[in-house]
Amino acid sequence: MNIDVHGHVVVQEILRSEAHPEGWRPEVVRDSAGRVFVRNDYFVNGPIPKEIVEWPKIIENLDATQVDVMAVSPSPFLFFYYLDPQAGLYACQVQNDAIAQAVAQYPRRLVGMGIVPLQDVRLAVKELERVVRALKMPAVEVGSNVLGAYLGEERFWPFWEAVEALDVFVFVHPEDPIGKDRLGPYYLINLVGNPIETARCIADVVFSGLLDRFPRLKLCFAHGGGAAPYIMGRFDHGFRMRNEPKANIARLPSEYMHMLYYDTITHYGPALEYLVQCFGPEHVVLASDYPFDMGPQQPVEFVRSAGLVEDVQRKILGENALRLLKLDPSAFSPA
Repeated sequence: MNIDVHGHVVVQEILRSEAHPEGWRPEVVRDSAGRVFVRNDYFVNGPIPKEIVEWPKIIENLDATQVDVMAVSPSPFLFFYYLDPQAGLYACQVQNDAIAQAVAQYPRRLVGMGIVPLQDVRLAVKELERVVRALKMPAVEVGSNVLGAYLGEERFWPFWEAVEALDVFVFVHPEDPIGKDRLGPYYLINLVGNPIETARCIADVVFSGLLDRFPRLKLCFAHGGGAAPYIMGRFDHGFRMRNEPKANIARLPSEYMHMLYYDTITHYGPALEYLVQCFGPEHVVLASDYPFDMGPQQPVEFVRSAGLVEDVQRKILGENALRLLKLDPSAFSPA
């Protein structure tokens, strides 16, 4: 069974309408060529090459890529961290409820991954508990930073305490990349910005001491961990040579990085092999970044063609996700 932990959707319930005209709500626009754009008063995203709203078409696309089950989450531009906390909570609840309904409609194809209003940690904990206990989701997605505050900051520790207590899988997606004001041309905000932003987030998680305080966290980082796996040696060297990296941790940074999880979106077979060699096959999970063009068009085939032995492929393609998401394989057997 092939389980994709990194797939996105824009639920119809969050879209702008006459009944819900708020400017923060997105609109989906389809041009004459069939390309999809999503926009609101703050952003424009697109073109998006695959269906992002209609569930039947999304399921068809899963079939075409050999993905049996997708852990589906809102698109990262719909975290809404910039909203007033109560409005942000409402935006999260609308999307979480809609995803839960879709999972109920397609229980053998979808697993729910919720979002929370991390701009208010108290409300984030409240929604996390609802997502897990009422909506029965095993996972949440969070951004790499919240209005510039990174995830290791102590203000977020009550949230991580709740995450650990509930044994929730957390998927971390780059958000509002660092240095974006210098990444305008050539689509560098994605090509360079997202990998660097993810590395910045991993560095914060590692050097803050978060993983000493909450060692049972299951944190998975998008896009193969961005640049972080390839500068891990630099982290360790800096820790040995300088005092600043030792402010909150007593072990090598690489030891903490081995406690994390990473998806397969590396775009290069040897890079995926390196990721597996660094952190072990139990710490890598299948991902597509559906429906965006920066994900592999055939994510399963990418893993199979990367030179990995068969038992490693099985772990990456599905076994690890079954364990991390606490899924019952029999629940996804054909009817």
